[in-house]
Amino acid sequence: MTIRIGRRSLLIMGVSSIAGGTVLGAGAADAARGGSPTVKITGPITSGSRGNAFGAATMDLASEGYEEAEYFLEGEARAYEPAPGTLLGKDGRWTLRPAGAAPFKTRILVARPKRAADFSGNVILRWQNVSAGFEISPLLRRDLKTGDAYVAVSAQRVSLDGYPGAERFAMRGWDPARYGGLHHPGDDFSYDIYTQAARGVGPDRGRLAVDPMAGLKVKRVFAMGGSQSAIRLTSYLNGVQPLEHALHGAQISVGFGSAAPITSRPGDPPMQRFQSRIRDDLGIPVMLLTTETEAEGLYPMRQPDTAFFRTWEIAGAAHAGSSGGRGEIVALFKRDGMPMVPGLDGKNEGPGPQPNSLSFAPVVAASWAYLKRWADGGPPPPSFPLIEFSGDPPHIVRDEHGNARGGLRMPELEAPTATYRGMNETPGGSGLGGTTTPFPPEELRRLYRNRADYLAKYGAAVQRGVEAGYILKQDAPDMIAAADEKWGPLIGQ
Repeated sequence: MTIRIGRRSLLIMGVSSIAGGTVLGAGAADAARGGSPTVKITGPITSGSRGNAFGAATMDLASEGYEEAEYFLEGEARAYEPAPGTLLGKDGRWTLRPAGAAPFKTRILVARPKRAADFSGNVILRWQNVSAGFEISPLLRRDLKTGDAYVAVSAQRVSLDGYPGAERFAMRGWDPARYGGLHHPGDDFSYDIYTQAARGVGPDRGRLAVDPMAGLKVKRVFAMGGSQSAIRLTSYLNGVQPLEHALHGAQISVGFGSAAPITSRPGDPPMQRFQSRIRDDLGIPVMLLTTETEAEGLYPMRQPDTAFFRTWEIAGAAHAGSSGGRGEIVALFKRDGMPMVPGLDGKNEGPGPQPNSLSFAPVVAASWAYLKRWADGGPPPPSFPLIEFSGDPPHIVRDEHGNARGGLRMPELEAPTATYRGMNETPGGSGLGGTTTPFPPEELRRLYRNRADYLAKYGAAVQRGVEAGYILKQDAPDMIAAADEKWGPLIGQ
């Protein structure tokens, strides 16, 4: 889940060193990494006063065949800087070099199948989103359907320390007994912290005394990050992946065609970014999954699909809209006493349109299925048209219903019952949550003879999505049932 921002492998074999329940992982990587220090892994962590890890899943994982455990990572992390003569250009083809090291101690939260036979071999390495001043990138029930393991990495300083005046919502303030000993030298070191986490859970982590993957045979590590995390991962892919080769693929979602600074200075804003494409010569598959909200910002940074890169732009969808799992996230916030993010509950705080309700969760599932097959030597994902723009300055072209033209088309736009927008500029609205404006009854009657007519047209649109490749066949029945429950009664028999 993402939130508003303002308004608008080549993995290297490690060796373990047992020392009082800890392990020095990826030690053999030092020479290849130019002397980068080892990382110490401790856990599982069960201490603290809260009774659960920060952001722990609210669902019954055991019933899904999963288990969750938290570990601390400790050591030294590198910073990077542009190599002499290098500019961090918009093409993303950056050349970096190490620029010093500093001690750190952070955490990873691991959700993995309990049985080795149920494990897909894939680790999804989540760069945790800290836009709110604390982490919001929880594990959702839908994540547990393919046997992947999920590793949440607290790569940035805000995860531990929060924003000034709201430190109590970040880890160290939320549970000092559990997290008080964690420390972070600053976001310049976040990229190497992420690399060390990748190596600590990757296929060549070696025989570890404390193994976060509990002996599971890992084949690949995929990066995952959305919104603010997408900005950080763009910089990681552009400058660090070419040096470290720690990833086998990446999914970047709801990004604005922006990258984060590699170096920062005291007092710099925490959400700094600048325009940049995602590097397209990495030799690993990368997918950029975006919505209508990001389209205008992304437009000047659009890049063509290549042998290792795909962009899927979802017309009608919103940045912080209905990507699925909203109820689970709200339950987590309530359990842990976190402040509710505006629009997170799917409602506006003021008058005007309600937040965007177009779910693009099926597209997320389809993109992951393609990405993993692609990394395994299978065919690349299909390419789709991008959202249409016209004018100077460019603006989104809309159809007779007010919905965006072009792009990847969800059934809600092919058999419409509402106007969907990616932004909500209404006072009190949910900003990046977009809007949904249902059609009046007379418009529904004009478009559809009856409920059966609507469901037939919606079902046909779902089938076209299945045939095109952006909806999985197994997701189609649930999508049709949801449309029947939500809009069918309004259209009548």
